[in-house]
Amino acid sequence: MQPVVYADFRCLQDPRYRVRGIGRHVAALFRTRRKSAFSTWKVVALTDPESPKLPPDIASLADEITCSTNPCIDSAPSVFIDGTPMTHDTRFSLRFLNHPHFFRAAVLHDFIPLDWPGYLPTLGHRTDYLAKLARLRKFDRFFPVSEYTAWRASELLGASRRQMTVTGSSVRSSLYKLRDRLELASDPCAQSEPYFVIVVATDVRKNPEVAIKAMRHLNLLYGRRIPLKVVGHYDHDYKNKLLQLAGSSKRSSFLEFHHNVSDRDLVKLYQGAIATVVPSHIEGFSLPVVEASVCGCPVVASTCAAHMELIDLEEALFASDDAAALCAKLEALLNNPVLRDSLRASQASLAQRFHQNGVGERFWTALETAIKHRHGPVVITKPQKPRLAFLSPYPPDESGVARYTAMTIRAGEHLFQSDLYTDAPRPLTFDGTFRDAGPVNLTPSLNSRYDGIVSVIGNSLCHANIFKVFERCGGPCILHDARLTQIYHLRLGEEGFLRFAARLLGRPVSVEEAYNWLQDRNPATLFLEPIIERASPLIVHTVTQQAEIEKRYGISPTVLPGCPNSYFAFDELTGSRKQAVREQHGIPPGAFLISSFGRVDPVKGMETCILALELLRSWKIPAELYFVGSAHVYSSEIDRIASLYDVASHVHAQTGFIDEDTYRDFVIASDAAIQLRTYGFGQFSASLADCISAAVPTIATSDLATSCDAPSYVKSVPDRFSPLQVAEQLALISEDQAARSSHEDARIAYLETHNFEYYGKRLIEVLGVG
Repeated sequence: MQPVVYADFRCLQDPRYRVRGIGRHVAALFRTRRKSAFSTWKVVALTDPESPKLPPDIASLADEITCSTNPCIDSAPSVFIDGTPMTHDTRFSLRFLNHPHFFRAAVLHDFIPLDWPGYLPTLGHRTDYLAKLARLRKFDRFFPVSEYTAWRASELLGASRRQMTVTGSSVRSSLYKLRDRLELASDPCAQSEPYFVIVVATDVRKNPEVAIKAMRHLNLLYGRRIPLKVVGHYDHDYKNKLLQLAGSSKRSSFLEFHHNVSDRDLVKLYQGAIATVVPSHIEGFSLPVVEASVCGCPVVASTCAAHMELIDLEEALFASDDAAALCAKLEALLNNPVLRDSLRASQASLAQRFHQNGVGERFWTALETAIKHRHGPVVITKPQKPRLAFLSPYPPDESGVARYTAMTIRAGEHLFQSDLYTDAPRPLTFDGTFRDAGPVNLTPSLNSRYDGIVSVIGNSLCHANIFKVFERCGGPCILHDARLTQIYHLRLGEEGFLRFAARLLGRPVSVEEAYNWLQDRNPATLFLEPIIERASPLIVHTVTQQAEIEKRYGISPTVLPGCPNSYFAFDELTGSRKQAVREQHGIPPGAFLISSFGRVDPVKGMETCILALELLRSWKIPAELYFVGSAHVYSSEIDRIASLYDVASHVHAQTGFIDEDTYRDFVIASDAAIQLRTYGFGQFSASLADCISAAVPTIATSDLATSCDAPSYVKSVPDRFSPLQVAEQLALISEDQAARSSHEDARIAYLETHNFEYYGKRLIEVLGVG
């Protein structure tokens, strides 16, 4: 299997970090990966679906981009790289930090929020930062950008220096190319207005104030304008603050602001400057020092620890709070070109040391070495059977999905070990070998035992907490419904649902339009977008649904053929057994017994079934119709329609949940079944699959029959069906009530690939944990 690097790319989604040193460094590391031993590894970029999409140049650094932070764990070597472990929500990477299979690497930039006043103003901020520090102890290898950061990491974490490789921070290659391409400016000291450069940000520790004070004094001292060109990221208020500090109006100020400059303009600014001033009180690394050196511009910097790693000449250093000392240094450079050349020469070696290629080589080489010398093998020894966690409804939950999961776990006992997280009421009522791990929550992500964590998603409220976990972690998803309209409406409420729909469609959505969608009439979307975005892999149960999703969303999910929830031995399907069951349930002798299985609903053709029954009886066919499933809120509507057409005594329904024994009995006893859908989208029907597994002649809508791979004893009617079409097909079945044994070959062929043993085997293959 191909080894994988999982990398947290959130800092490259975030505009606040992407164009700063942090983001540029992380991007440069992955830009150089293809020149390393990791060139053959697959890089998976982990992203936050709520953040902006990655720009194309950043997206190209990864082989796959995913919103899922819940990968399946196979035997291939895997590395997790966190490029900014102290910035974003740490719950994002729980799966990677808690599973021993991953080799975990952290890029360390600084610990400034802890070391400089004002960054952590409240107890909540301090608690969060200390929690992130504690999280760092779970990493195997650290890549600080400076010796200073490495020293602080050792002090704060108790980590050995053997766990660390100081890489420096990457300077993007574009600056080097532009430097070599552009003509050098004339002697900066000989210009009519020689100038200095400072790079600022709206960050108190950057300390531009001392530079402005020094430059203000220098301008007063010489009685002429000596500009300080201000480059960086700042807002209008910050700009006005600096102008006020300069003590002059905007028009006459020695300050010149250069906002959002291109790399080309930045190189020109550096090349034309007498020097660059870097006055920070504290830094983890200082890119302006190196960038200026790359462009041939000497640097005068404060005496913080990170600067003193880069600059050793006293003439280029000053205390960060000493404006007078800085002014003297700048005046000396203004009047002494020889001194300027000397400083530039002494700092020239920085350019080569911190080119992104050199920094990247240090990073990837050290990571390769660390993996080879890791205590214990990279490929961990797994138990004979993979361990899976299922987040799913489960009996006694009264849903087909609950039973489907129960059957999956039971049949997979010899293939995988199962832990079940379910909100179903206890005690759980379906036998099977698994561990009841409690209610649905984030615990599986914290557990190091799981090779795969599978979320089972459906269109009812019993999946509500599964949605919450899945929306945070993503990962393998078994999608049981073709659309999720109703669940999102229930979860979000009407106003929230309308906003959600408008965001998905990029246009306003009216209440009337949404109401039609809730009735499964012409939905503009199936509301699968959040699931598709986070699922890895997405598993569906029909090729028709696969095609529908591919047509609508441009992705092709994996198909695991849907299975019947009920299986029948050959001797259960004999005429004598059928007759005995009919007598047990009081079916009138000679009746043509028609059943419709599953929860009763208008979208399942409830009214059509009753009207088809009325037609059959008018044709002197002694039909009896049983709704074998909870009629619930529709029981009074069934009574009304049946009474209206004078067939009330021949229509049978009950409001409660149908137990398994009764359900099986009616499958065996029925002469025919009706399974309809007023919508398509490739929805699988476990009830139709149950009818097929018992060789019951069944009438089904065309989409449903195709979706379920139905054999020839399932007769299809158009998706826009009428009672007459259904009645005519039932009449044909009534005329030719062949023994079920005549369908045995087709039934056996269907069950060869539509059974839970096959399903379980394919599941672990798809998850990649077999």
